Amino acid sequence: MEVGSMFFVGLAVAVALTLFVVWLIRRQLGIKWYEWIIGFLAVASLFATVQHYFSSLEENEPTSAWMGALIFGIIFLILAALDWQLIIRHKKVA
Repeated sequence: MEVGSMFFVGLAVAVALTLFVVWLIRRQLGIKWYEWIIGFLAVASLFATVQHYFSSLEENEPTSAWMGALIFGIIFLILAALDWQLIIRHKKVA
């Protein structure tokens, strides 16, 4: 993956984050500080998944690419599901 394509990945994440914050403001949802940290770690794990996968393929290591994508991807899914559940349960209590 070239440097120019990483620019577009970063741009897409910035747009998604902006839309997410606008959505939170419109629905009047409050997010605790630890939920932001868990969400940040989930996004960082997603970036690690994409970066590891494409860099391993670039080095002709397809097994490493899939194993790394599996490991980082599972971490992403766990953190994202945890964060989503925390936010949803906040809304039900309030």
